[in-house]
Amino acid sequence: MQRLWPLFLFVVIFVIAVANNNSDTENEQLPTGHPQRIISLSPNITEIIFDLGAGERVVAVTDYCDFPKQAALLPKVGGFIQPNIETIVATEPDLVILLSAQQNTVEQLRKLNIKTLIVNNRTLSDITTSIEQIGKAIGYQQQAGQLLNQINNKINAIKQKAVKLPSPSVMISMGHSLASEQFDQVYIAGQQDFYNDLIELAGGKNVYQNDFPAVPSVSIEGILQLNPDIIIDIFPEADDHNKSLQQVKQQWQSLKQINAVKHNQVYILEEDYATIPGPRIFLLLEQLSALIHPEPDKK
Repeated sequence: MQRLWPLFLFVVIFVIAVANNNSDTENEQLPTGHPQRIISLSPNITEIIFDLGAGERVVAVTDYCDFPKQAALLPKVGGFIQPNIETIVATEPDLVILLSAQQNTVEQLRKLNIKTLIVNNRTLSDITTSIEQIGKAIGYQQQAGQLLNQINNKINAIKQKAVKLPSPSVMISMGHSLASEQFDQVYIAGQQDFYNDLIELAGGKNVYQNDFPAVPSVSIEGILQLNPDIIIDIFPEADDHNKSLQQVKQQWQSLKQINAVKHNQVYILEEDYATIPGPRIFLLLEQLSALIHPEPDKK
């Protein structure tokens, strides 16, 4: 079975987000009262709302919102690209929170006089800003401030550890086919996404230094030319596809000329949150820090 989750929820969505990065979509003036019936149209938004402690106000989510467990039990309004507008209207929300990449949905909802809040998730700064925006919109500013303080403390501790250490080149793989024994094309982190931010904060250097494309696709020859010191493959479906996980290990091991393979620094991360740019993405930051710089902290 081919690997589809990162490709769908990150590669496709991120390309759409970059394409709409300069759109004229802006937030409306939200009503004074705090919303009691919220629909979330993205997994990262759902996680933010629940992390702030306002999960009881969420009345519906997308098909892909499965964390926390309470969210997975909520009514569904369809997918990310084309949610079911009729279902959204029937749910009678007083606020729909969605991403700037969902511009078509924003326009449809506004024509129906449904209040929307638009946030971004392309970079780490976007993620922290979205926490602040959502907290303010739903009346959970204090909780948002507390969450952001925790995140900033985590970031500062990791930056302090990495500041005087070397910066190995890191390649993050976000998706590739498992249809054959060897790679065909591998989608990797570019310079315009939160993975790039995570690599830098953790003390590494993104092996891909070109500004474009936003989501690079490289061949075996391209990987050989980049020759990363560390390879991190995001593979959240591993629990469901044990055979595929073994196959992907063999695919990487076939690239024996790569520094990362030579020095046994190819890592496969199975955690589902590694593709969701919400509060849990900072758990990924901790993982990257430990992989890039396994040296113990110096007190």
